[in-house]
Amino acid sequence: MDETKRTYHRLKLRFRRRFRREQRHVQDITVHADDNLDKLFFRRLYRLKKVQRFVLAWTLLLLFSGIGSIWQVKGLDRFYLKLAPVSGGVYREGLIGSYTTANPLFAVGTADVAVSRLVFSGLFRISPAGELEPDLATGYEISGDNLEYKVFLRTDVTWHDGQPFTAKDVVYTYESIKNPAVKSPLFAGWQDVSVRADGDYTVIFTLPNTLSSFHYSMINGVVPEHILATVAPADLRSSLFNTLNPVGTGPFTYDSVEVLGTDVEDRQEKVTLVRNDDFYHTPALVDGVTVRTYRDQDTMLRAFKEKEIGAIVGMQTMPDELASDPTVQSFSTPLSSQVMVFLNNSSPALNDAKVRYALLKATDRSALRQSVGYQLIESDAPFLKSHFTYDQSKTQGGYDLAEANKVLDENGWVKGENGIRQKGDVKLQLRLVSQSLTEYATIVQGLQKQWRELGVAVDAILQPEEDVQAGAIVRHDYDVLLYGISIGPDPDVFAYWHSSQADPRIKSRLNLSEYNSKTADTALESGRTRLDTELRKVKYTPFLDSWLADTPAIALYQPRFLLITRGTLEGYQGGEFVGPADRFYSATGWQVRREKVIK
Repeated sequence: MDETKRTYHRLKLRFRRRFRREQRHVQDITVHADDNLDKLFFRRLYRLKKVQRFVLAWTLLLLFSGIGSIWQVKGLDRFYLKLAPVSGGVYREGLIGSYTTANPLFAVGTADVAVSRLVFSGLFRISPAGELEPDLATGYEISGDNLEYKVFLRTDVTWHDGQPFTAKDVVYTYESIKNPAVKSPLFAGWQDVSVRADGDYTVIFTLPNTLSSFHYSMINGVVPEHILATVAPADLRSSLFNTLNPVGTGPFTYDSVEVLGTDVEDRQEKVTLVRNDDFYHTPALVDGVTVRTYRDQDTMLRAFKEKEIGAIVGMQTMPDELASDPTVQSFSTPLSSQVMVFLNNSSPALNDAKVRYALLKATDRSALRQSVGYQLIESDAPFLKSHFTYDQSKTQGGYDLAEANKVLDENGWVKGENGIRQKGDVKLQLRLVSQSLTEYATIVQGLQKQWRELGVAVDAILQPEEDVQAGAIVRHDYDVLLYGISIGPDPDVFAYWHSSQADPRIKSRLNLSEYNSKTADTALESGRTRLDTELRKVKYTPFLDSWLADTPAIALYQPRFLLITRGTLEGYQGGEFVGPADRFYSATGWQVRREKVIK
């Protein structure tokens, strides 16, 4: 029993010792684990925070350095980089009108003439300085009798389809113009001129009479004989060549035309042209040109604001909503044209030169020009100030209402109770016709107010351009016409003031005042048949004196062409344009993109 107790006691002690060893072992493991946890985790975690701060500090330092470097580089850009125009891009222009033909034999409308000018070339072209420059031709010679013009052609020109350009094309072009079946609007100016080829690269024009301004006539586009010769003359106007596949020699080739919209009133045309890399002059810097037509200004302006197009033409003034946009710029160029108040000499109220003179003195032309809202070149004679025949000592007099009243009083024109003057059964109540343009409407309102003070009533009728052309211009059914006439760089104004041009049998009756003066007729005939400029000045003097004395019209100003663009347009050349399409004179040198380049 005692032995059993002793054995039990020994086992108990042994178990306790083992338990205590295990307990100490567990405690050692716990302490060791705590030490490792502290050493391997908490201490490293603390070090990680230090590393994070270190990494963050370096990151911030690098970021700061990077931003500083970028800022410094940008700051130094101005020393070794500059923003400069570069080649490429597409010039996109919007205009009012519709596209119907690119054929220069028929192109009359704004869009048609624009496309035609870019696709086709003429023998010569007129620079913005009014100088005649060779284009498809290299020059010309005039015979001793001044009736024969021998024109020499370039030998390095090809059509857009790769075929060579020769004298055959020139002869075909002008023979087509002269053919009544073709019905070209150029017919009147060429019907009496003969044309023939002298070899492959010489053309001879023979005139029935000396015409000093003839060389300025050779600027219309030339069409390809090898494509159109098989088309019947009467079918030329309706040929698909005109709209779907025009082939020219110009700086741009036809690519496509897209009709947008189904409603006639909202329809638009988009004509796409691409650069002609084989152009005989230096090829264009832009990749192409897109001409977009619109039926009204509001639609065109909306497209411009939404950046569908980068330029617009046809506006008379800069719209207020665009004037404050720093990315928008405008180019204003005077035209070699005149806006005049044409006084119909056949009208019962205006067949007296004294009445016409009184109207001139009652017209404050300076105030009318200022009312338009932008700078205009004054016109005060039948010649432009840029013409060599212009004489600043022979111009229409200034505003003098007292003088105007005196003239009418002395000639029996009495004011009635209503303030309107009358002589016998004839009242000074005039029917004035003009185009429905904002510019002209402003002028008309001013005339109505100024002439009312003289005792003249004005009934104004404002019409669209096509109605004025088809009605007033053809029939001359007006007392007064406010209208613009194109003259060009040569002072040959025969078409507007010679009495023969008022004949109702003539389709284009451009003597809008129906002016009839034997002295003026003789001077106009003599002036256009002399080539020497000094002699022409002498010959035109009697016409100028008669015109000023008879007052068949009141000269107001030279109209302008306004081009509005957004962004870059480098290389545009102004001066004095014959027509709006002359804006494309410098088109091959235009640049519409900018990039930074090394100085």
